Amino acid sequence: MASTTSTVSLISSTTSSSTFPLKFNFPAKSPSTVNFRAKPLTAANAASSGKDRVLGRRGLVFTLTATLPLLLPFSECIEAFAAKAVESDLSEYELVKEEIRKVVTKGKAAGVLRLVFHDAGTFQVDENSGGMNGSVIYELDRPENKGLKSPFKILEKAKSEVDTVQPVSWADMISVAGAEAVSICGGPIIQVSLGRLDSKEPDPEGKLPAESLDAFALRQSFQTKGFSTQELVALSGAHTIGNKGFGSPTVFDNTYFKILLEKPSSGSMIGLPSDRALAKDDECLRWITKYAEDQDVFFEDFKKAYVKLVNSGARWKSL
Repeated sequence: MASTTSTVSLISSTTSSSTFPLKFNFPAKSPSTVNFRAKPLTAANAASSGKDRVLGRRGLVFTLTATLPLLLPFSECIEAFAAKAVESDLSEYELVKEEIRKVVTKGKAAGVLRLVFHDAGTFQVDENSGGMNGSVIYELDRPENKGLKSPFKILEKAKSEVDTVQPVSWADMISVAGAEAVSICGGPIIQVSLGRLDSKEPDPEGKLPAESLDAFALRQSFQTKGFSTQELVALSGAHTIGNKGFGSPTVFDNTYFKILLEKPSSGSMIGLPSDRALAKDDECLRWITKYAEDQDVFFEDFKKAYVKLVNSGARWKSL
């Protein structure tokens, strides 16, 4: 079939216009020139909120879905759709993070981070049960969850704001909130995926490791959840914030490990019995020493273990 060349001009303008000729080969019966013009940027349409940006980008994905197949080869369409979907997800993540940062302060960070551990910590590999599923909102009256109603109410306010734009699950909300709590206190920046589904009922009781466990029992407990000794020690470093006596309660650093190396006595007010037990175990002590000597290594290992934690047992939305 004979073909002719048509010129597609993509024009983006604020106060002036620029033309970028892109050539596509169309069938000879369809010679045409297609012009796209971006709406001029004015003070009125530039003043959009974060929520408007989320909706605007989702609208852009829809518009591209309708128009790109007329202009591009199929493979290029798929790549364009995927790129815009990622951009939309990132916008949703930024919205969630923005609302969390409005309500989570350094003084409230430890409680929010504890909420993560008590939701995800019920996961059991062999049973494929529990995990990061938002079920902790049904479990707040359990003795082991004493004190978690306050961080729950803090996040409830942020979630209600996000839900007015794009509904977000409790599992996602808690996962992102814990990551932001770490960052707010000076710890590593952690980005987690969105798309977890919420449970509609509480998880079985008795799945969280008790605070009184010795190191051997702790290691066994974490193994049933799919975590190594190294990951156990890295995640335990979360106790560096809060009121457990490991340095500043609002600074996320490696002070936790430095103090454990001093092997505080069982009668001291520093940490939980399970914290002090770690320093008495040779394998745990190896990682405690490593993290006490190198905060960057601790931050990197904590990031990896945290992402694994908030993905444990999660059920995900279908694409």
